Amino acid sequence: MTLSATTTAASDLARRALLESIPANHVGKAMDSVDQPSEDSAVAIATHTFECTSPAYPGWYWEVSVIGISGQENLTVSEINLLPGTAALVPSAWKPWADRIEAGDLGVGDLLPAPENDERLTAGLTGLDEFRDDLEPLHPQQWEMGLGREQILSPLGMERAVDRWFKKLNGPRAAMAKSAPAHCGSCGFLVPIGGSIGQVFGVCGNEFGAADGQIVATTFGCGAHSSVKEAQGAPIPVVDLVIDDRADELTDGSDLPDYVADEPKPDHDTFDHNDDVELANTSAEAEFEDLAMVDKIESALEILETQNLEADESAQAMADFYDDDEDSE
Repeated sequence: MTLSATTTAASDLARRALLESIPANHVGKAMDSVDQPSEDSAVAIATHTFECTSPAYPGWYWEVSVIGISGQENLTVSEINLLPGTAALVPSAWKPWADRIEAGDLGVGDLLPAPENDERLTAGLTGLDEFRDDLEPLHPQQWEMGLGREQILSPLGMERAVDRWFKKLNGPRAAMAKSAPAHCGSCGFLVPIGGSIGQVFGVCGNEFGAADGQIVATTFGCGAHSSVKEAQGAPIPVVDLVIDDRADELTDGSDLPDYVADEPKPDHDTFDHNDDVELANTSAEAEFEDLAMVDKIESALEILETQNLEADESAQAMADFYDDDEDSE
């Protein structure tokens, strides 16, 4: 058996070496053994891999390197590694500290030097002695050219700044801009910026605006635009009277039929007019008959009272007569 085949077949040796430092319940079945290239023909290297069954490292595997040297009877275990598999949970790739700084990370007192050969900057004009008389005061056009500054924004740096500002909250795609009555480019509170960048950007000078003191795109906008006027009118909204006279113009009504009233339907539950008159007459006659009967009854009562009164007077006269006779005897 060749030396290379010997190292490749040494799976049991690799497992024993692994169990010397790793708990047995963390080592699974053998996965593979691979021959590794060697610069020395007298040295053979093979790697043996085993499953990692540790609950803390799912998806990882053990790798044991076995070395065989020509002329030596025993094989040697070179190293043991725990490596991540395709399903292992691993951190993101390492990022240099200089590349980890993001916008908003700079705090009070922090210093952030620009890197060497920063592509965002280009050389300015520093020879000011010959222009000293012309630089009092420094005009915006001179400032844009870089007079008095060691470096100025390069075209690439300017392009990146414009793209970055457009994507921020004060750009034309912001929800505030989409609902604004007008753009900042027509607002009286916009403070202009010099140079070519001033064609698309300015500074908001409205203390009640959505971006006071901030860079805003001329296509940005908010509800505090200078053209917004207070609505004049009644405090209570009144709906205007709407008269639809269009229908009268479209037709004169000549094609409509004449109006004919519906005949009244007889009501079977009541009497007709003649029956009402006859009933009224009958009621009047009955009332007169009743009155006549009442008169007769009253006359009869008067007669009876008179007769009774006369009978009482006769009886009293007779009583008085007999009383007088008794007294005379």
